[in-house]
Amino acid sequence: MASAITHFIVGASLAMPAIRSQAVRAVLPRWAIPVTAGLAAVAPDLDTYAMFLFDIPRGSILAHRGVFHSPFFLLLATGLLAALVARRSPKSAAWLAVVWAGCAITHPLLDMLTDGGSGVMLLFPFSDARLFFPWRPIHVSPLGIVRFFSRAGYILKSELPFCVASMLIGTAGLAARSRGWCGPQG
Repeated sequence: MASAITHFIVGASLAMPAIRSQAVRAVLPRWAIPVTAGLAAVAPDLDTYAMFLFDIPRGSILAHRGVFHSPFFLLLATGLLAALVARRSPKSAAWLAVVWAGCAITHPLLDMLTDGGSGVMLLFPFSDARLFFPWRPIHVSPLGIVRFFSRAGYILKSELPFCVASMLIGTAGLAARSRGWCGPQG
């Protein structure tokens, strides 16, 4: 898996244009928009802890990078969560769902770029095949803080281009929204 740091940075960065959305700001303060989007991008990896907690066997659809990494599940989960958070405003709920879903879906896409693991169940519920992209430049992040930091430079160096790219895209999107060049202002 890509590290939680990278998943958070990519999700938070890509959510920056939503800071200008009045619909989203109606239910969340400005600072909470990138923070919640970053958390949405990290959340699929909770399946790792669930595997150990509930003794889920590797290779199961409930195992790491299984159903909880599928766009189907991520769209459903972020949509339901947005509806709960913004229950008094359907417009706000819709915008929040789009922001969170877009950021959450970056997670399996980044994981498909890693050089380890068993692949991502991207096509669930239509297929339980686990997929990778042909190009896999990101070194897989080990579980455990000690193991991660012993190789952090090695891992983070492979993730850095994706962090920088997402920051540039998020900043460009925020600038474009601020100037009224794209997207609705409400």
